[in-house]
Amino acid sequence: MTEDSENLEDTAIDWLVLLHSGQATAAQRMAFQHWRQRSPAHARAADEAQRLWADLGQTRAARQHPQAARPAARGRRWWPALAASLLLALGSVIGWQQWPAWTSDYHTGVGQQQRLVLADGSRVILNSASALSVAFSAGQRRVILEQGEALFEPVADGQRPFVVQVRGQHLQGASGAFSVRRDGDRLTVVVREGQVQFTGDHAPVLLQADQRLQYQAGQPLLAQQQVDAASLTAWQRGKLIFNGRSLGEVIGELERYQHGRILVADRQLADLAISGVFDLNDPQGALRTLQQRYPMQITYLPWLALVH
Repeated sequence: MTEDSENLEDTAIDWLVLLHSGQATAAQRMAFQHWRQRSPAHARAADEAQRLWADLGQTRAARQHPQAARPAARGRRWWPALAASLLLALGSVIGWQQWPAWTSDYHTGVGQQQRLVLADGSRVILNSASALSVAFSAGQRRVILEQGEALFEPVADGQRPFVVQVRGQHLQGASGAFSVRRDGDRLTVVVREGQVQFTGDHAPVLLQADQRLQYQAGQPLLAQQQVDAASLTAWQRGKLIFNGRSLGEVIGELERYQHGRILVADRQLADLAISGVFDLNDPQGALRTLQQRYPMQITYLPWLALVH
């Protein structure tokens, strides 16, 4: 591996990418140790690269917004190395993320949606990267949201309740329309029409139209919030609507509809308030619109967009 004497940080990142690639030889590992021992500056660059690598490992998926801190003294020259580092990490998680899709009755890929009519006439719209199984019986119409998000429009049936199961939680709606979103251990319910009974390892909660409830395993149940449910469920119409949402949240939503990652390189920028209507079928176009309307730039790399 060659070294640019004026950019020790870049060289250190290159070493880390190689060492974590699974292809480094024993001789290359030894060469890295020799490299970092050349001077205190080499050692500092190696230590900072390792800290940066560790920070990448703490970022979470799109259902939550990664906000990588940008070293002020180095600016943009770290970003290609950041991209390479992140791409290596992406490969290790793709398999388990796809597992629910392999075992479910219905599933969608990233950026896809699917409209379903169940055996009883109830309608379901699966959002991007989602998976759903159906378990109807004589006494209950049960569906299991394995992954992602879905909008449910159940047909009224006094004999068989319509129940959405997400792990140990149950949402029962007689009619109307409501969405359920699963982000790891976090569950979000938005009621657009009618009522939804929410039961599980907590006191039962009755949700009304234009209310949202968020639940996370092991934490107290939060109170219902009054929301514009039509805006929050606009994804089923091919739109994403934001009103004063932080850029970090907006990026987290856009990331759900495209392959690869979108990183905000500055925490202050991630807090920027964003309002607008975006076409979720064109997430790249949404990024271009953000760049035109707000004080930011976007650098595109393979499988990665960096907002700065």
